[in-house]
Amino acid sequence: MIKLTNARVDGFRLLDNIEIAVEAGATVVVGRNNSGKTSLTEVFDRFLGEQAGKFRLEDFAAVVRPRFFSAKGLRDSGDVAPEAVLAELPVIALTLTFTYNPAADDLGALSPFVIDLDPDCNTAIARIEYSPVLNTVPMLLDLPELEEGANPNESLFRHLRDAIPKTYAIRCFAIDPTDDTNRRAFDKTTELSALIHTGFVKAQRTLDLGKRGDTDVIGKLLNKLFKTANTLTASVDDQEIAQGLKASVADLEQAMQGDFDERLKALLPALNTFGFPSINDTELRPHTTIDVESLLTDNTRILYTGADGVHLPEGYNGLGTRNLIYILLQLEALHKAYRSSAMRPATHLIFIEEPEAHLHPQMQKVFISQLNAAVATLSQKYPGEPAWQVQFIVSTHSSHLANAAQFDAIRYFLNEPTAQAGVRRTKVKDFRRGAEAISPEDRRFLQQYMTLTKCDLYFADKAILVEGATERILMPRISKIVDADLPADSKLSRQYITTVEAGGAHAQVFYPLLEFLELKTLVISDLDAVRLLDSKWRKCLCAEGERTSNSALRAWFDEPHISVQDLMAKTTADKTKGFCRIAYQMPEDGSAHCARSYEDALILANLADFEIADDAEAAKNAWETAQDFKKSEEAIKFAVREENWNVPRYIREGLIWLSEPPPPPDAPPPIVPDVEPEQPAA
Repeated sequence: MIKLTNARVDGFRLLDNIEIAVEAGATVVVGRNNSGKTSLTEVFDRFLGEQAGKFRLEDFAAVVRPRFFSAKGLRDSGDVAPEAVLAELPVIALTLTFTYNPAADDLGALSPFVIDLDPDCNTAIARIEYSPVLNTVPMLLDLPELEEGANPNESLFRHLRDAIPKTYAIRCFAIDPTDDTNRRAFDKTTELSALIHTGFVKAQRTLDLGKRGDTDVIGKLLNKLFKTANTLTASVDDQEIAQGLKASVADLEQAMQGDFDERLKALLPALNTFGFPSINDTELRPHTTIDVESLLTDNTRILYTGADGVHLPEGYNGLGTRNLIYILLQLEALHKAYRSSAMRPATHLIFIEEPEAHLHPQMQKVFISQLNAAVATLSQKYPGEPAWQVQFIVSTHSSHLANAAQFDAIRYFLNEPTAQAGVRRTKVKDFRRGAEAISPEDRRFLQQYMTLTKCDLYFADKAILVEGATERILMPRISKIVDADLPADSKLSRQYITTVEAGGAHAQVFYPLLEFLELKTLVISDLDAVRLLDSKWRKCLCAEGERTSNSALRAWFDEPHISVQDLMAKTTADKTKGFCRIAYQMPEDGSAHCARSYEDALILANLADFEIADDAEAAKNAWETAQDFKKSEEAIKFAVREENWNVPRYIREGLIWLSEPPPPPDAPPPIVPDVEPEQPAA
């Protein structure tokens, strides 16, 4: 069995020098908007789909586009060999790694790409690139003499818009996985087409009746299914159906060419009435033909069965149902195309964009599992043949779908700035490869937690982790109060911030995940002071506390027995690690009293509202008052009822930190020039 296991993209839009591991079943791509998810689909379409070869200047990644300038500088200098100029020019490349069984007698379509001599090697690498060759460099870089005052960079880019399609072309290579300098060039991409086929279920499906476009998209799929069935390599049943359709149309044509054509003829004038010599003996007659494909595309509609013979048009069903039916029929069409191929590809890769459109949350949760079930169901129609060798890449904005997927199947796309002003790039976080810091036990917990709760960590700009329901319910209100003193461009309400209730005993489980996601996060925890009394650790005032019972704090500072005094002495720097900061109770400005939990911290920050004197007993009185709160009801009621109140200092300072931009990213890896591939023979 041959499987695609890895894909690397270079030089395409936001995707440069990125790799993504591909699962044997479904790989789920998640991330915020404009993080490069659609670009991944597009680069496969431009190399292997219907849009093959349709690249333009704007498709070159912004981080590699300056290489056009440097290549032109080298050429204009006249001091370097033409080969050096060619090597400097940017390319768009897609490198695919396949795994196989080395003991297999016949590797079929993969054979041309197995060029290593290592009998134990079980990988083969295919590289497709959009690049120029030596003899096209002059056409690409030599410009007419510039007008006086013209910007040379702008002039070059204007020239490149027209020159790139004429000088760049798709080229295919096999690369030795044991020696990347050993390459085999192919004159055409025929060998690659036999190795891998791609299919696309795009996000823009125009199912809404209120929008422009063809809403009968499901009916149009009949034409695809007919074309597939009308091939010599289609299944016998499908060929019989296609022949039956053509026979029906032929009967219809014969009937129409009788009385129907004679009536049409009556609409045509006799040519001899025009009085022109030499055409008096010429007679016109109509001949009506029916094209099956046009009939299916333009004149066939899908109806939903109704009562009393009243059947409903396609557009009368709900958008969610129509979307799901469309996806399933697309899979059926792609599956039939796979089965009817004269030489079936070793790998069939299908991209599904945003399948969650119009689907309710429960249906989104089961989509991935049902996708695998659909593959098994479609394969059962061919009992004497191997199962459908298909792999899926699903891109989504749905937390329901993403959280239901296995951790190892998640690929998190992060859009981040680069050292070049105004230039951004995508960084791919591969959960199969990069999350080793999360223990298997914690992985299971996170998987279960994110499946059972609404968790938007994959799509948020920033996050807040809280211990309990009180903080979670009040966080929008608290953020609004803090926003009043923040500058307009830093207000929390202008940022997509998700709040996750992690619980005091589990917040530390999220630390490695948050750091891995590079998601700026504020962790709000409780000091939870305790003292040893009667051989048991019991709750107490912070002034009397010996240590904390909060596992999140102990894990943050990596001190299992950290004292309350040490916690209170920690600086802002101590509380900040990478993209995360922890916040816990601290004395209010000008006060010596420190709260133990959110409830008494709220009271200490608003003593007058709770009619508590600001004296030496304030902390004790606040704590005792908080003990009477019924499951935080009083704290919530106070915060909702009161218009003006003080947010506890530890939360206020933490939210101000969160409102600021995240720390700068690590320096991007250096761009290593590709080894110049062997050029195909002329």
